[in-house]
Amino acid sequence: MQNDAALATTRDQTKISEQAYQYMRSLILARELGPGDVFTERKLAEQINASRTPLRAAINRLVGEGLVARLSNGSIVIRQVAVEELMEILVIRRLLEGEAAAQAAHRSTPGSVDKILEKSRAILEDPDLEFDPFWEYDDEFHLFVADASGKPLLAQYIRNLRDKARMCHVVRMEKNFEQQAREHIAVLEAVAEKKPDEARQAMATHIDRVRERFMRWLFTE
Repeated sequence: MQNDAALATTRDQTKISEQAYQYMRSLILARELGPGDVFTERKLAEQINASRTPLRAAINRLVGEGLVARLSNGSIVIRQVAVEELMEILVIRRLLEGEAAAQAAHRSTPGSVDKILEKSRAILEDPDLEFDPFWEYDDEFHLFVADASGKPLLAQYIRNLRDKARMCHVVRMEKNFEQQAREHIAVLEAVAEKKPDEARQAMATHIDRVRERFMRWLFTE
């Protein structure tokens, strides 16, 4: 009975920790908790009505993902991703997402890309939109390719890198997304046609162009 009770307690703490993690992560990615914001475990525990032990486990996950950092006084700070770190993220994304695109092409089935391809073509026809709607679509595109790879660990790494890139305060660059849509379509068409080498190259080219657009924006500000 004691073992059963201990197991139930562990399960409860794991569930609370997961809920706390998802809650904090959503606040960070929505920028309701912004870079440089500082909070304490006790204040957050009171806010979400959670005990300190599962909350600490949730915070440790966020530290591991590079979204928050612990200060010497025990407080937690939302991290600011520097430009140099964003450039490194793009280098890694180029490798991982290129492989994801190639794997997706290997596994492609008729009609599997139709929905996201239709959205990409709609963006191409009407490329002038606000950043947030485009970012939502951009997430859908990249995560579709990641998931279509059939490699869950690879897809999770890609998700984590995209989330971390959001912590850079200089990511909102344009309001016309015609070129991005063309690049996405090139990837999706290669995936649909089961051409892994072309899919890998199209994704690598897309990430290269993302970097070029960012650098152009950065140095013309």
